Amino acid sequence: MTRPIILDLTPDAQGMATLFAAVQAPDHVRPVLVLFSGAAAQVATAITQARDLLRQCGVAGVEVHAGSPGALVATHAPAPVAQGAEGLGAQYLVEAIRACPPDSVTLCCSGPLTTLALALIQAPDVRTHLHGVIVSGGALFSPGDATAVAERNIAADPEAAATVLAMGVPVTLIPLDCTARLNADAVWMEGLAPMGVMPASVAGHVHALLAAARTGGARGSGVDISLRAAAPLLALLSPGIFCGHLAHVDVECHGTFTRGMTVARHIGMGGVQPNALVLERMSVEAGRGVLRELLLAGQGAEA
Repeated sequence: MTRPIILDLTPDAQGMATLFAAVQAPDHVRPVLVLFSGAAAQVATAITQARDLLRQCGVAGVEVHAGSPGALVATHAPAPVAQGAEGLGAQYLVEAIRACPPDSVTLCCSGPLTTLALALIQAPDVRTHLHGVIVSGGALFSPGDATAVAERNIAADPEAAATVLAMGVPVTLIPLDCTARLNADAVWMEGLAPMGVMPASVAGHVHALLAAARTGGARGSGVDISLRAAAPLLALLSPGIFCGHLAHVDVECHGTFTRGMTVARHIGMGGVQPNALVLERMSVEAGRGVLRELLLAGQGAEA
């Protein structure tokens, strides 16, 4: 069965690589909508790149839009809104979910959950169309990457994450504990060298984006970059390389030092009911291997 998927991506090289990988598995997944959320300039660039990528790969009918800008609760000055994205991200998401049959579509979210939270608030009926929501976010036992205790995607909009977890949708959470070592190191990039043989191709462009991200500008050359953006897609395509457990995940929305912190309570004690499948471990080498093979499969992807 080919499952319809919606990709809510970060507007960076890793997000573009995830999109490119997703279109290489047509027997398993079929993208129906792509969203990008982040800084306006980066989102605008990513949208242009993604539309061109899909066109060159011969994938028709997939809309690409900006996700909802900002957070549900503004804690500082509003971020600039990407052109054409004036609050429409959630509307595009609702329309795409409703267009899919009940219990069919999976959302792969590698950024903040603002757009999904707004869609669920505005149109609770879309829950019946969702087969699952796979989220790269949270930090349970490892340090956070936004604060000492909070992972950046959850910290960017804790209220949105709490809303999604409270809406009764089937959530799979992939925290930092699981993906901390899922990186693009020098050895992995060397395995992608065939992608760069034809720089003008879509594969060559994706390879160049990843290589530039690893160069890191002022950070120095050859810096490993996280591949966490691809973790939700990997969990959907290769669930056997992950292991986890059902839990009730809470999000701290108020603490001065703990805002954005995620806490997982095991079920079976005190009437605790699960609201997520938490993936606590993965075979990093297997995951990087799956992603590498998908990317290499796209070398001749141009239509």
